[in-house]
Amino acid sequence: MKRTLTRVLSLFLAVLCAAAVLSPAASAAEYYENDLPVVYVIGRGTWIYDKNENKIYPTDGIEKAIKNNVNNLATAWIKSLISPNSDWNELSDAIYKLVEEEYKNYVLDDNGEISNGTHAKPNAEPKAKKSNFSITDYQFSYDGRIDPRENAKLLNEYINKVLTVTGKRKVQLIGRCLGSTVISAYLTMYGCSKVDTAIFYAASNQGIVPLSAFFTGDVIFDCKAIEKYGDGYLKNSASDGSDNLSRSLVTLGYKLSKSFYLTDYVIENVEKAYRDIARTLYPRIVLAVYGTCPGFWTMVRDDYYEKAKQVVFEGKAKYAKLIEKIDWYHYNVFQKFPQTLKKCKQQGMKVAVIAKYNIQLAPLFKDCMKQADNLVELETASYGATCADIKQLLPDSYINAQEKAGKGKYISPDLKVDASTCLFPDYTWFIKDLPHDVFPNSVNELIMKIFHSKEQFTVDSDEQFSQYLQYESNSLLLSKVTELDLADENDSAEISLRKLLNLFNTLFWLLKNLFNIM
Repeated sequence: MKRTLTRVLSLFLAVLCAAAVLSPAASAAEYYENDLPVVYVIGRGTWIYDKNENKIYPTDGIEKAIKNNVNNLATAWIKSLISPNSDWNELSDAIYKLVEEEYKNYVLDDNGEISNGTHAKPNAEPKAKKSNFSITDYQFSYDGRIDPRENAKLLNEYINKVLTVTGKRKVQLIGRCLGSTVISAYLTMYGCSKVDTAIFYAASNQGIVPLSAFFTGDVIFDCKAIEKYGDGYLKNSASDGSDNLSRSLVTLGYKLSKSFYLTDYVIENVEKAYRDIARTLYPRIVLAVYGTCPGFWTMVRDDYYEKAKQVVFEGKAKYAKLIEKIDWYHYNVFQKFPQTLKKCKQQGMKVAVIAKYNIQLAPLFKDCMKQADNLVELETASYGATCADIKQLLPDSYINAQEKAGKGKYISPDLKVDASTCLFPDYTWFIKDLPHDVFPNSVNELIMKIFHSKEQFTVDSDEQFSQYLQYESNSLLLSKVTELDLADENDSAEISLRKLLNLFNTLFWLLKNLFNIM
């Protein structure tokens, strides 16, 4: 009996020991799946400093520069206005000189390299942390101007440091706007072996129309469209989600339309003036500000790319090394990214895409009525969604065909978007009425749900975060998109009676904000 009891106790102790040994391993495995460090690759890059550590970008000296040159600008405006040929060269030259002076320390050299000591401050050394990771723990900042290969190399080094201090084998990645281009270059160069999940949020890595059109000079102007857009979208706040250049140009046109009774004759001449200014000014401005920066070329759409190179560089051999840099990204990363992402998915990396819609682009481009978040088109941000234009619905015939094909569940309740044509239909979320530059905590909740999932999180995984969500600006929360409310689709006659504003103040505002985009 004693001997039997001893054996039972021994077996019991052995089981306890085994449990003690195995529990940490089992816990670590579960921990690995659910709680990994998040590396957030921010949009825009970060502030740029000169060699004396003075901030030069985003610029805050335009207002001072305008005040110092207000007489010259006013004179140029008047000369252009009364010019017999209405060529607007005087105003274009004056604006160009002002912007060139303001950005002379920001631009790179003809090879797309930093040669004047300007720089982005390096990321702080990541701190040790073992659990409860959040989006803000490991923010990766970078110089948005430089060759994406350099930023991908820096991101790889940063990820290695994060893995070392956290003791993990993989990270979670999220790339917002311009940050998505850095992640694209990283995945192309280093693969996905160190990445558990990658989220692309309001991604610009398949190009954006506003930047592409400015690089090619394909800017249009329609007074009536400007006025309608202003009535419906422009706010008195500092930002409505659009890039500042688009907002500046639209606001100028909007205030022009509100400052005069626009006869057909006046409309024709105002539109001609804008076209003339666009042809003479934009390509010069692009080269003086962003044209030498490989990082910004990552956002030039494929259908604009070759023309943009012709317009900006004009075949000049001195830009050969710079063109080599931007060509490498465009042909090896940009064009091949869908295949790269599919390959990473096949190798076990989880993927999620979060795109926004129902806020139109500024009416300065031929595609301005496409679904967008005011800066990035929904079709590109979602990697292939089929969308009705702003204020339009998908055709009944299209919806019926999709339903017959068993794809009806991917049609948005407001009948504006079809997710079935996306690269990853089941891993793509759409948020309605959320401006590009707004990142509420309610979106963080969705992001962390995706990151904490052991398996690939899908649009059916959590009823709270269905495929189509709507941003409620009053509560800052997300709710499910409901059926179309036709009242929301009609223009309000009341809105069109807004107050008249001063034209010269608008010009001042335009120049102040010129080219502070992204």
